[in-house]
Amino acid sequence: MRLVYYGTPALAVPPIERLVRDGRAPLLVVTRGDRPRGRGQRMGKSPVKEAAEALGLPVATPHRAGAPEEIERVRALAPDLLVLVAFGQILPRALLESAKLGALNVHFSLLPRHRGASPVQAAILAGDRETGVTTMWMTEGLDEGPVFLAAPTPILESENAGALGSRLAELGAECLARTLDRIERGEIERRAQDSTQATYAAKLSRDAGRLSPESSAEDLARRVRAFTPDPGAYLDLSSGRLLILEAEPESADGSGSDAPGTVQAVHRERGIEIATGRGSLWLRRVRPASRREMTGYEYANGARLVAGARLSFAGAP
Repeated sequence: MRLVYYGTPALAVPPIERLVRDGRAPLLVVTRGDRPRGRGQRMGKSPVKEAAEALGLPVATPHRAGAPEEIERVRALAPDLLVLVAFGQILPRALLESAKLGALNVHFSLLPRHRGASPVQAAILAGDRETGVTTMWMTEGLDEGPVFLAAPTPILESENAGALGSRLAELGAECLARTLDRIERGEIERRAQDSTQATYAAKLSRDAGRLSPESSAEDLARRVRAFTPDPGAYLDLSSGRLLILEAEPESADGSGSDAPGTVQAVHRERGIEIATGRGSLWLRRVRPASRREMTGYEYANGARLVAGARLSFAGAP
């Protein structure tokens, strides 16, 4: 089968590696152009570009995949199918129709739930117990096309978005392989989505992970899991951002008499317990601004925090 592959982040790497292993190496890999990365702002390749080059595949990095010259480039390859995995751009109809069979998207949720750019984070934020991967025929609408195959998986209780995303990427590779097996056998599935059940997962802003201690402990713990590792969950302290890498609620009922942000306890194993708007939350692993990752206990010792102290938040009177 003649394929053109569109993808950008690490989530899209296992599916392309699986295509090559299965003898379905794409004719062309289309991905995001190089961008400045890290503190030094050195130009860096997308994970998919790095993987494609390592696999010896031809790569294109257009600013706009739907530009007329890019559509002509794809048409000239006469592909049977376009495959998209977390590409980051909506493709116009002319490009979707450039392949004999159309375009297939590997989406990291059980559609129609969590359409949009951040389905992995959205599933954790919503408290879903299950998510999965869906292969879907693309239309001009956002994740609205007919479903080919869905593969569910449970969300583990302490799993963050990074760990869940890694599992979904592997499941996505398997789901795509199964879908292509069926297409090659002449089995074409097009099951319409129930749009009345659809939810939308918007693209995350850089400040999406800002935590408010007035929220409940359960909500804060979910937000830490959802925004780890990207874009990062943090408390905005007067000393700078305190990135929260791991947290767990101690109690969900009642708010107690302490103001949110008040230190309830410091424990060598569990870290710092702070009061929240409802219940209390253990900060197990953290990273202060411009410093290394550390346990909550190590941070408390360095900041001289003891029970009864209160975290100092930026902008607080």
